[in-house]
Amino acid sequence: MLIKALCDYYDVKEKKSVTDDTANFFSTQSVSFMIHLNQEGQITAIVDIRKEENIHIGKDKVKTIRVPKEITLPKRSQKPGIDVNIIEHRPLYIFGLNYDKETGTYTPYDKTQKAEKSHKVFVEGNLNFCEGLESDIVNAYRYFLLNWNPEEETENPLLLSIAKDYTSSYCFAYDGDERILLHDDKDLRDKYIDQKRSEIDQRSDVVCAVCPIEGKNLPVARIHEKITGIRGGNPVGSVLVGIKESAFESYGKTQAFNSGISEIAMKKYTKVLNRFLSDSRHRVFIGDMSIVFFAIDNHDEVECDLLTAAISGRDDENLERYMESVLGEMQQGREGDLSALTIKKNLVFYVAGLTPNSSRISQKFVIKNSFGKIMENIQQHQMDMQIKEGVLQIPLWKLTKELASPKAKDEKVPPPLLSALLLALMNGTNYPSSLLDTIIRRIRTDQDEEKNAFIKINDTRVSIIKACLNRKARLMNKKEEITMALDLSNTNQAYLCGRLFAVLEYIQQRASGGNLNRTIKDAYFSSACARPATVFPKLIMLSQHHLASLDATVFFDKLLGGIVGSLNEEFPQALSMDDQGKFIIGYYQQNNVLYTKNTEKQNQL
Repeated sequence: MLIKALCDYYDVKEKKSVTDDTANFFSTQSVSFMIHLNQEGQITAIVDIRKEENIHIGKDKVKTIRVPKEITLPKRSQKPGIDVNIIEHRPLYIFGLNYDKETGTYTPYDKTQKAEKSHKVFVEGNLNFCEGLESDIVNAYRYFLLNWNPEEETENPLLLSIAKDYTSSYCFAYDGDERILLHDDKDLRDKYIDQKRSEIDQRSDVVCAVCPIEGKNLPVARIHEKITGIRGGNPVGSVLVGIKESAFESYGKTQAFNSGISEIAMKKYTKVLNRFLSDSRHRVFIGDMSIVFFAIDNHDEVECDLLTAAISGRDDENLERYMESVLGEMQQGREGDLSALTIKKNLVFYVAGLTPNSSRISQKFVIKNSFGKIMENIQQHQMDMQIKEGVLQIPLWKLTKELASPKAKDEKVPPPLLSALLLALMNGTNYPSSLLDTIIRRIRTDQDEEKNAFIKINDTRVSIIKACLNRKARLMNKKEEITMALDLSNTNQAYLCGRLFAVLEYIQQRASGGNLNRTIKDAYFSSACARPATVFPKLIMLSQHHLASLDATVFFDKLLGGIVGSLNEEFPQALSMDDQGKFIIGYYQQNNVLYTKNTEKQNQL
């Protein structure tokens, strides 16, 4: 689905037919200088087209050109390492000269004779190719090839004027009318395309098949081009499609032939995906996962910016306005004024998660949904995570950070867990069970660290537990059990045990004046959370000693009695993972109330 969507995006943005089989015959090359040739093939000017004032025709038309290149065929050279390129853009081939920065001079000579050999191969190859073609620019180009002598041009004033930028790329135009460009000459391009098609037809190693993307019988891509920009991936790039030859030789398939994807489709999807990975508007990074998103539309900028901000947690005024509108629709059925944003809610969006592998890119998930539905699901996720009034947005990076040990410098969230979390977030489905398991294990294992200001039972971790429990209950058509504030009507045994533990810890702290190096939380929390019956009788007995030294004995006796009474003075032997989550939330919410001002506390208890 991802490759098809990327190819469709290419067709929309490039305005090319999906049956155009010439897409992989050319490559895009940025150019800095335009060489003006007169009808005798003499260079009359070398214009720096990087400067706006020097461009008299469409900027995009000149600054980047489509040059012929070898794709499916092995590169043929008359000399090892020297290619025969049509419509050359490299100065060493065009001029046959080396520039010495230290002396500021040109010379056709070097130790390897590369300049001389490159220019010779370039001239011979292009003269042969241009045979039979007749147009003003092609004739001027032909005369240039015949008459340019590198040894006589070492002091050419036009070359000396661009000396420091000599190694840039070049294009050719006809003197007097720079709209006549060599790389745009129709006959030249048609001849090149015909030649390429003929060469492909004559190749013995070409495998043709019906491309699942293009729907036509086309040459299958033997090797797929590399994708760069994947977080944590190979700096030189990795392939999205490809197999080792030995793995499928017994099936008669080698390299990427088993995919059936044509050269045309391969060129399209690799170009678009590489573009997205280099564009912060179409991708964000979470850990080692690269998240790419787009719509098959000429204009998806506003929607992409909002989705980028929503996933990355970046402050964005437009995102805040939009999410308020979504919240209003979800709660009251009303829509806010978003006319200034021109958002297309029904625009179909694709979201893909990619991670690096040893030899390939691993596609973890692909989501296809309307932009409005994706954003509504993200808003629902934030509502599920809300644990305090006024705190609505929890960035994804902050959420995933809590899944790793605070002592680990480079611990990453496992890709399967991160993928499942993102799918739940954007599809509105159940959170993965491993999310709840992981966060509870972290709470039971980690310790509070005063030096690093780390609290193992913090707002974000409790938010994750609340979201997991409530969404699971809601999707099972059950009543949501966890509220944002302390719920005195909640009689769940695990929740009551968590509340009780918070009260016992508070009593201990009050009795000691807050000077203990090790509290019952440090010593017993993990055991109490998993096996309450083995811990609480001992803790209640110890609390009697602490109560005797307090000036609010009656208040705390009443508070303890109310909770224990609701438990029917019987503690659960063991708690499931869900119940351990309820225990933690009960502890957290009771603790928040205990540490409010006394006047507020008396009203809430």
